Amino acid sequence: MNKEFNTKRVLTIALLTYAVASSVFTTIDGGDFDVYLDAAKKMSGNMNIYIPPFVKGLQYYYSPFFAWLLIPFCNHVFISELFWSLLSYLLLYRTFNLIIRYFDTSAITYKEYKIWVILTILLSIQFILYNVSMIQITFFLFWAIFESINQIFKGRYIWGGVVLGLAINIKLMPILILPFLFYRGYFKALFIAIFTFVVLLFIPVISIGYGYNMFLLSEWWTIINPSNKEHLFEPGIGTHSLVALLPVYLTETIGELNYKRNILNLNYQTVEIIINTSRLFILALSLIFLKSMPFKKEVNKLKSFWEISYFVLIIPLLLPHQQKYAFILAIPMISYLLYFFIATSKHHKTNGYYLALFTFVICMLIYSPLYGSDIIGKFLFLYTQHFRFLTFSTLLIIPISLFCSPDRLFKMNNKINCA
Repeated sequence: MNKEFNTKRVLTIALLTYAVASSVFTTIDGGDFDVYLDAAKKMSGNMNIYIPPFVKGLQYYYSPFFAWLLIPFCNHVFISELFWSLLSYLLLYRTFNLIIRYFDTSAITYKEYKIWVILTILLSIQFILYNVSMIQITFFLFWAIFESINQIFKGRYIWGGVVLGLAINIKLMPILILPFLFYRGYFKALFIAIFTFVVLLFIPVISIGYGYNMFLLSEWWTIINPSNKEHLFEPGIGTHSLVALLPVYLTETIGELNYKRNILNLNYQTVEIIINTSRLFILALSLIFLKSMPFKKEVNKLKSFWEISYFVLIIPLLLPHQQKYAFILAIPMISYLLYFFIATSKHHKTNGYYLALFTFVICMLIYSPLYGSDIIGKFLFLYTQHFRFLTFSTLLIIPISLFCSPDRLFKMNNKINCA
């Protein structure tokens, strides 16, 4: 017992030391947070925060409210970014703690539990490190989604709705959680989330004035409008989503590598229709995950987690301008699938089970720490980016998740607590 306690203490100290050290080094190098603080500085000077010049040439895509919130910190770049990086680690720790509560760990042995945790961390690590190095806000969005759901499930609809509304206002990605709240009948939380989102749009009026705020909202909509061509065709390396995947295979596009990708040569209007139809189809698949009649709340924690994880999984697939760091949002479903395969490892398996397991293992090669230019080489890494391997792997998680449903898990493993 003492040996295990000492091991945990040493590991905790090592992780805390790493978190502080990595935060300092990434802050020195700078990252995307430079862009946010630059937008805040522009706003303090009544400039248009959505047009060049940009720090590092990176477009600011976030809300006026977020820039307004950062105005007090825009002249303290190092301290602000260091604080945000450390806060991000805390939010990530909290998020993983929230996630683990959905699982019945008594259904697996302590050894299997450790394997599950280690594998989840290993499949998360490249996305964690990338987010940290970029000083991104994805950890905040990740936390906000699961914290809001946690509060809502506990009946704290106001707090849950406010957290979700805040996250959606800053960056629209968590907006896909709203359909889940609607279908499951969490109308009070849904209303508060939408109300919070709208109120925060106009909060900056307090100090920047109504006219300037409305101008910035108009400019923001101009760059995030989903009908913009740049949000429907993303042929370059570095983006991963349906709008990065489908166009390069359905029509002729120009990429960084001189390798032909398109199987068809459809016109842009047809490709646009296929993209939007595919988005609707993937969103409609959520009905299979939800299963029960609308406005009926799910009482089983694991089933609820499976449902929520699907909505979180499809965020980087459906929305445009998604880069590698956004795919940390696939980890909840990956964690569930790891749990499924570990919990059913000693039971009779069908051919379908082996096919699902084999496909999952292949997909996880892209999520593993092995998938990096330092390990597989720069050319092979760029090649897989060029052909959208990450998007393909994430899409394949959907049918695997449907096969590995909680109902199947309950049937295969009688130790699972169905209550």
